[in-house]
Amino acid sequence: METTVLEFFPALEAGYDPKNYSYAKEDVPIGTYPAKLDFMLWSKSGLTINCFFTLVDSHKKITLSVYRKAANQGRYLAGETEVRYLPFGSELVLTVETNELGKPLLTDMVTRKH
Repeated sequence: METTVLEFFPALEAGYDPKNYSYAKEDVPIGTYPAKLDFMLWSKSGLTINCFFTLVDSHKKITLSVYRKAANQGRYLAGETEVRYLPFGSELVLTVETNELGKPLLTDMVTRKH
């Protein structure tokens, strides 16, 4: 199965612009809320997927990362969701908590039910 995650330059060529998205902790709400997955990029190391979202209520654009954990056999999980195959445009419900440094941490992501 082909992942939907893009490399940086092909993403730019396709018209996606990561600069429009903020990862600053004051911009990323904590809690559970609906968002649309706009696109995803591999990090330079390849160990992280950077997910770019538009929040449904405020239309703010934020970015959150999903990390590969050794215990998950190389899968990239947000809660139970393997993010590598999510289609762009997916409507999701994000759960964001703070880590020990006070930075936003994506802990769960589920498909939004209408």
